Amino acid sequence: MKLIEAYNHDVVIIGSGISGLVCGCYLAKSGLKTLIIEKNHRPGGYCSSFKRDGLIFDSCVHSLGSLRNNGYLSLILNELEISTKINIIRCDPSDIIITPDYKISIWNDIGKTIDEFRKAFPKEEKNIVSFFGYLENLNSRSYLKLRDKNFKEVLGRYFKDSKLKAVFSTFVLGNAGLPPSLISAFTAASLYKEFMLDGGYYPQGGMQTLADVLLKRFKELGGNILLSNIVKKIKLKEGHVEGVEIEDGKIIDSKYVVSNVDARQTFLELIGGNSLNEGLVNDLNKLEPSLSMFILYLAVDSNIQTFPAGTNVWVLSHYDIEELFRLEKNADLEKIDCFLLRVLPNKRSIMVLINCGFKNIEYWQNNKDKLTEDFIKKVEQFMPNLSEHLIFKDSATPFTLYKRTLNYQGAAYGWAGLPSQFGISGLAQNTMFNN
Repeated sequence: MKLIEAYNHDVVIIGSGISGLVCGCYLAKSGLKTLIIEKNHRPGGYCSSFKRDGLIFDSCVHSLGSLRNNGYLSLILNELEISTKINIIRCDPSDIIITPDYKISIWNDIGKTIDEFRKAFPKEEKNIVSFFGYLENLNSRSYLKLRDKNFKEVLGRYFKDSKLKAVFSTFVLGNAGLPPSLISAFTAASLYKEFMLDGGYYPQGGMQTLADVLLKRFKELGGNILLSNIVKKIKLKEGHVEGVEIEDGKIIDSKYVVSNVDARQTFLELIGGNSLNEGLVNDLNKLEPSLSMFILYLAVDSNIQTFPAGTNVWVLSHYDIEELFRLEKNADLEKIDCFLLRVLPNKRSIMVLINCGFKNIEYWQNNKDKLTEDFIKKVEQFMPNLSEHLIFKDSATPFTLYKRTLNYQGAAYGWAGLPSQFGISGLAQNTMFNN
């Protein structure tokens, strides 16, 4: 193995997903010599885009949240001085939820959103107002009280109508892959605050634009990146980080290492189970990943004016959220007709996202084409004559998502947001290994 003296960095970051890029920008801005190593040929992870027939498609991430004044993402863009380098639009409504009985829009104006729910569920009017007031006023102290609760408890505290609870559950299941009975109330409330009350943002030019702007800023601040290189090992000596080993056997030495990849990959593969205590290995093996996704990418020959471009349309064919989650977890896509439909701002690219479990590689290889055709027929119920206008169709499976990020079982939302998976010993940002 050869030591590359030229890469004697203060920090090596493994992975150029959005958090890796943001981390890199802050470290480079503070004066540290920082290197990001990315296995793909482009940065961004799930927050990336691709082109087919001249049309842009987003790989996975469909919209952004928390861009209000002092919102988390807004603060980051301002602090890194790139808020003017990216043109972000906000769709209004940001979301539409369609059920057998209702069509409810989520507007940028919270008052209009509350009115939508009040008209649909007049008997729950006071409870709806109280619930949105609760979400608006969440703060650090009230968030902490939610860590050990599930979101079903919170919904039950406010509502009696089962259909209304199912409508609110759609947003949680769709954006985190868990039903209210399982998801931490902390995670669910965060989703509502940052992606429902402050959602619908989209970078013009596609999601890749955000990653590209962050990468450009990282380089301006003096950072370097190695694309199309995969880290094979985090090098340790007596419990202290010395750098990383990349695919060709070369060693890149650094004082610190930041791993922006999943915990199982970081500890069990890059560090290796022999360096870990038995308790941490057991915890890692018990970690439950979130659901993955089956994603349709469709292109049409002309604008089909069925839904507003840029709006997330949630289709809920029934109100049994627990049964829907069971079908999704088992990847019984033939029985699922609930999905997220999104016409991109170019009005010709269409994404359809369906949560599902990983199942196995052979299943997706053998069934991908059939599932693609089946789901096009399901979408056609809401977009009449869709098949007649298609000029391109493709799909991504959980195995596709795994290959993109190496997330365990192609997890779309990291580790499942269960109350039991908060605060696991050994998985803090500062690990048992120095630096």
